[in-house]
Amino acid sequence: MTLPQHIVIVDDERSVRNGLSNLLHSDGYTTSLYESGEELLCDDKALTGAAMLIIDVRLKGMSGFELFAILQQQSVTLPVIFISAEQEEAVQWYAIALGAVTFLRKPIDVDTLLTIIRNELSHGETR
Repeated sequence: MTLPQHIVIVDDERSVRNGLSNLLHSDGYTTSLYESGEELLCDDKALTGAAMLIIDVRLKGMSGFELFAILQQQSVTLPVIFISAEQEEAVQWYAIALGAVTFLRKPIDVDTLLTIIRNELSHGETR
């Protein structure tokens, strides 16, 4: 029996966290939810068993980009999807330049999100 893949969600909007978590659970994933980058970094087991991160760009406290930079300094190499209501195209290109799998604007197209996750995680299994 294979355990479900685990996805960590960092977003300061409870409705977004819960909505994404419910969506991912319905597709067979498990999730951990964090309101901020600081909350994630304070949890020593936050990334244990994680297969992917979904991070909002604009968080209370440190930004999603700042969190990503800290995780990279800690040699965390999990695939990351950035999400944001930000409409500036430069934000999208910056996220991709940092090494994100993709950048999705809110409201998130759930079919696109699930396709990206499935593709990335199935590709990662064959590496």
